[in-house]
Amino acid sequence: MPTPCAGSRLPAAYDLLDVPGGAGHRVLLQLERLGTPLGPVLTVQGAGRGLLHGREAGDGTGSRLQFFVEAGTTASFLADLKDLGWDPADTDIRTIGVVLASETPLPAAGSPRWVRPPETERTAVLPPARLLLGALAYACRRAEMRRFLPVGSRAD
Repeated sequence: MPTPCAGSRLPAAYDLLDVPGGAGHRVLLQLERLGTPLGPVLTVQGAGRGLLHGREAGDGTGSRLQFFVEAGTTASFLADLKDLGWDPADTDIRTIGVVLASETPLPAAGSPRWVRPPETERTAVLPPARLLLGALAYACRRAEMRRFLPVGSRAD
């Protein structure tokens, strides 16, 4: 089992928001440009990807991004999505509840990789999940809708 990356500073516990790679990369760029406080982000291969309305969801490559968020903040995930006006069934966002850093296998070389690595100088301060949910839900839904547009009508 891989051990945590040498020198990385993660909180003792955290939650993860797991989204399709294409949507996750788009949101990550937007949030970084806006200066939104973010935690580490990991890319993983989507083994066992979920199904959305009977079809495989995601960007077609199987990669997914995992956004590290404040521990316990994904507990209200479904209610938070509904409060933001989203039907949870219309997004391909998954949550991974409280993860203990001391028991967490982190990526080894050539395995899942850091898109946004954890802090090395100080313990990372993670955002609450709700801060990211609206942008992630929109990007996931938009990516899913684009899959069904004729090639010539896609606008980016």
